[in-house]
Amino acid sequence: MSSDSEYRVREDAVKDPGESLKVLIDLYDLCVLRWQPNEPVSLAEFIRPNVPNGFSYEVTLAGLTGNKEPRWKTTITEQNIDGSATWTCRAAAANGLNVVSGPSAQSDPTGLTISSVSVSENFKILATYAGGVAGESYDAVFTFTLDGLTRIARQRVNVRKR
Repeated sequence: MSSDSEYRVREDAVKDPGESLKVLIDLYDLCVLRWQPNEPVSLAEFIRPNVPNGFSYEVTLAGLTGNKEPRWKTTITEQNIDGSATWTCRAAAANGLNVVSGPSAQSDPTGLTISSVSVSENFKILATYAGGVAGESYDAVFTFTLDGLTRIARQRVNVRKR
């Protein structure tokens, strides 16, 4: 990552110049709100544990988190005491995630067609790559909004004959 606002997708995409390739850019790690030590938290805030367990946690007593992450309880409505705050276990759903919106994309350099750009599950960008010249590589550059800020995600697309 070159800055807080730019993210490089770890896996390159490889496509034949004659095919259309549907891709999914998973931005979960950028969207998730994770537990932090010694942080003030307000009523009704949601987070996810640093080691995912399939649940989110809601602040039901505002306060300051502790210096060590709690052992998260995994029964809905069970409570975790954390410093002076209390977290209540909830079904994950979209709780504890910032939502991706307004995605668009372009090819760098030009030559790759990127279409059907949309959001799925609040944190994934779907798109279709077409065209490109065999033997060339492109960056698919996605611009989107996350937590009120404009962000960029890049994926390397290698065009190869199969």
